[in-house]
Amino acid sequence: MTLLDKLLEMIKDYTIKLDEIKSLDDWITYYATLHLLQVQAQAFIDLVRRILSNMGITTDSYKESIKKLFELNLITEGEYSFLSSVVSFRNIVIHGYATVNQHIVYKIMKEKSYRRLLEIAEKLREKGEKYWDP
Repeated sequence: MTLLDKLLEMIKDYTIKLDEIKSLDDWITYYATLHLLQVQAQAFIDLVRRILSNMGITTDSYKESIKKLFELNLITEGEYSFLSSVVSFRNIVIHGYATVNQHIVYKIMKEKSYRRLLEIAEKLREKGEKYWDP
């Protein structure tokens, strides 16, 4: 299994696990959810950076990597906006737990917007097929 395939499988697995969460009423489930959202976002970012690396492109930041996908027409403007917010959310979770807005976490789970990462990753698999690991 290639690295990109492994990352895609991780994103799928995290999405399935997030789908299993029915309530955020206790702190253990809340923080488990926060962690799953974080590692799902990180796996997606790693997938993006690997694809870009396979294209011979390096970037200095995660947000720059997402912007590069948009510039290469691999994602839409709406996806670019969504992914930029995912990177921002991931950065807040990693670097500033005290500033995580619980309402945003509840909204992500209620709307199941985390599923969109898997959809975009699968789309990148198709659109960037020639840059997928051999």
